[in-house]
Amino acid sequence: MDIYFYISKIFTPVIVPSNFLIFSLIIFFYLGIYKKKIFLKKLFILSFLFFSTISIIPVGNNLIFFFLEKEFYGSKVDPNIDFIFVPSGGKDRIITAIKIKNEYNLDDIKILYSPGDASLNKKKSIDGENNFTKSLVLNSKIEEKDIVYLPEARNTFENFEQLNKYLIRIKKKNSKILLITHAYHIKRSLIISKKFNLDIHPYPSFFFSKRDSMGFINSYQNISVVRNLSNFDAFIKELISSMFTSFL
Repeated sequence: MDIYFYISKIFTPVIVPSNFLIFSLIIFFYLGIYKKKIFLKKLFILSFLFFSTISIIPVGNNLIFFFLEKEFYGSKVDPNIDFIFVPSGGKDRIITAIKIKNEYNLDDIKILYSPGDASLNKKKSIDGENNFTKSLVLNSKIEEKDIVYLPEARNTFENFEQLNKYLIRIKKKNSKILLITHAYHIKRSLIISKKFNLDIHPYPSFFFSKRDSMGFINSYQNISVVRNLSNFDAFIKELISSMFTSFL
């Protein structure tokens, strides 16, 4: 798993679509337009058209909706659970977990929080989410004993690995687990959970594809090149990660 972690982190900047397209545009422009290489000029035009499309039109948002999030809209919380599991990756996850615990009066249900820092150089990074969680516990309607901090993990696979080890250690391997994570992240999480034979029931804390306003005028008003590229990157990265996860 160490090899998988380092390879994934080292190659991430390269496989991010927007990075790859920008580098390609620079190279194809120089060789195709400036150096007048006909074939590379055609590649520049195609790359430019594709880049413009995903920048202006919310292609990534639609891909995330139809392929990753659609089936989780309208998800319900099953209160008949043994634990709530929250892998690191977004402050909204732990907030949602605490909200569910209080709303459904799950006084005897513990939140299993899996902190983590994916940085290659941990000495130069701070786990802000973990610090946020500890601060949140001290200032919300929940006691410290209600949250179990699992050993630090570096990625989603290790999040579930730590969860599995904990359940085995306390002899509750067959527990029913409510997973709280981003909607687009659920399918990959379920793939991983099956590798550990865990009984996981997902609930989304956030939808990338959900919008507060609809219609052509509102869509025009909310055009954001940065957001469109970010969503497209998120979809491709999640797709590639899911493919690699299937082979682990």
